Amino acid sequence: MRIDHCLILAAGFGTRMGAIGQKLPKVLWPVFEKSLLELQVAYARSLGIEKIYINLHYMGEEIEAFCKGKSAFEGVTFLWEKPEILDIGGAIHNLASKVNYRGKLLVLNADQFFYLSKDHLFKILEPYQKHSGVLFSYWVNSSLGYNALEIDANRLVKKIVKNKDLAPNSRVETYTGISYIDLAQLTKTPGVSPFFESVCPFDKKDIPAILLDGVDYWDFGTVKRYWETSFNILQTYRVKSTHPFLRFLVQERALKTWKIDLQQISYHAKSANVINLNADGEARDLGPSIILAGQNVTKRNVPMVWWNDLNEEVK
Repeated sequence: MRIDHCLILAAGFGTRMGAIGQKLPKVLWPVFEKSLLELQVAYARSLGIEKIYINLHYMGEEIEAFCKGKSAFEGVTFLWEKPEILDIGGAIHNLASKVNYRGKLLVLNADQFFYLSKDHLFKILEPYQKHSGVLFSYWVNSSLGYNALEIDANRLVKKIVKNKDLAPNSRVETYTGISYIDLAQLTKTPGVSPFFESVCPFDKKDIPAILLDGVDYWDFGTVKRYWETSFNILQTYRVKSTHPFLRFLVQERALKTWKIDLQQISYHAKSANVINLNADGEARDLGPSIILAGQNVTKRNVPMVWWNDLNEEVK
């Protein structure tokens, strides 16, 4: 089997990242020494995908300027959505039109990693080569706000159940946002279109869902999840430094192991529970913090994320 193209979704408005997200595009938030976007491109390349696309809309100029001249983005194609954002379905059709609706496409969210090796991914996709679209799903707690997929005995999607209709604190299967699409089987749809109408219309086609049960999941999609996942990386390194995702981060020079203090669970800092990503100097005498940039940081008793003159309390 093969994957011809990868689309990394980067056109969103970053509303779940608070005030910082309105100044710093979510896809450029750092995972230690590298941005989310750099790491997603590196991950796509680790799967053997050569044709990589990034869709742009909100703060697209800032994203493109960041990428310009960086070797990590050499050969990557930026797909602008103007004047309006196209929704995920529209973004996929925008790409499909550029490649004449040919090839197999992997769609990735920029703010999360379901870390699968190339061999593992290809193995679980192999039985689904004839389908027009395949979704990846995983288990979540309904109280976290996710919708649920209703799946039949053949693993085909039958319905999406809105979160408000789910029992609280129940285990449900939800869509990850990652999909595998046969572009040749799509009906050409220009302009704005929802994913489940123009790409994976499960009410009209057989759309299977592959359950990623027991697969590593690293979510950076909200300020709270960004905080928890960043410190979880340090905790994981403390227990198993050879963990595959950590090896990936070290290989991509995103994680400099000499900056890690395993006793204090800190990074480039002399204080406990501080991740200091400001390269200009070490952080001292701070409460729990993640410093993305800037030095005018004061001690607080509550967890905080700092970026220059902006900060977000982690709730």
